[in-house]
Amino acid sequence: MDRNLIIGQLLGLLTAVCWAQNSLVYRHLGTKVGSDAVAHIRMWIALPAIILLAYFTEGSLFPTNLSSQTYLVLFASGAIGYFLTDMMLFNAYVCLGARESMVIMTLSPVATAVFSYFLFAERLRPIQILGILLTIMGVISMVVGGRKIKGEQSEEKQKAKGVVFAILASILQSVSFLLAKYALDSTGPVSTNLLRNVGGLMAFILYSFIIKRNARQHFASFKNPKWLSLLFLAALIGPVLGMSSQMKAFTLAPVGIVTTITQTTPILLLPIDKFVFKKKITTSSLLGTFISILGVGILFLAA
Repeated sequence: MDRNLIIGQLLGLLTAVCWAQNSLVYRHLGTKVGSDAVAHIRMWIALPAIILLAYFTEGSLFPTNLSSQTYLVLFASGAIGYFLTDMMLFNAYVCLGARESMVIMTLSPVATAVFSYFLFAERLRPIQILGILLTIMGVISMVVGGRKIKGEQSEEKQKAKGVVFAILASILQSVSFLLAKYALDSTGPVSTNLLRNVGGLMAFILYSFIIKRNARQHFASFKNPKWLSLLFLAALIGPVLGMSSQMKAFTLAPVGIVTTITQTTPILLLPIDKFVFKKKITTSSLLGTFISILGVGILFLAA
């Protein structure tokens, strides 16, 4: 077995766990203070933590020896990933729901794998393609088959908005990851995440301080200690631990495989829906779960 590939896939699973926690917290906070405020303030929390992580893992507080092109690519990756993608995704969490939004995000690994083939010549073996397809089919089956209850017309319009937000997020996420992959050859995974975080924060500063001029309201929204504590925890788990793990995984395994494994978040949310939120779990949900687990298992066995 390829040891690096196995480690890369395990890091992908760790990322999926981080996104599962994040999706629940961000949806909860988004309904309380608004998605924009959540997406913005967590970047201020994450930045110093990533700087410290970069120092302890890569020996530098901030990378200073990179080309101007690398800085621009990573700043753009962060602006697209942390700002545009997450603004769309957080709105989808509120309009559609965490688990349903994450299933639409399974479009992202397909696009990423295709683009990686043309841009980085990353070739997947047939058995790996089968694993990716099974994983995605399982997640889609689980969510689509698990939600057949019709709501009122206003609720349906809200869900339709959520679907649009989630589709846009999946496309933008692919672009962001491909830009990050391009620059990973020039710097370490944590430094890559650090520069992406800076790019995302710069986009939020431009948007919230200059364009919308609502930054003060964003900060004021988290005067509640409970909400701030939740956001602090989510920022450490998501942008810091989760994204750094994903950047490292990209150096060890093909982007398409890593992105597929990170999209198993709806599977991880299934027991939470069942035992915490007391939601009914359908046969389609269980079948989709087993199919996805089979797909991920194939990816690991094919390493």
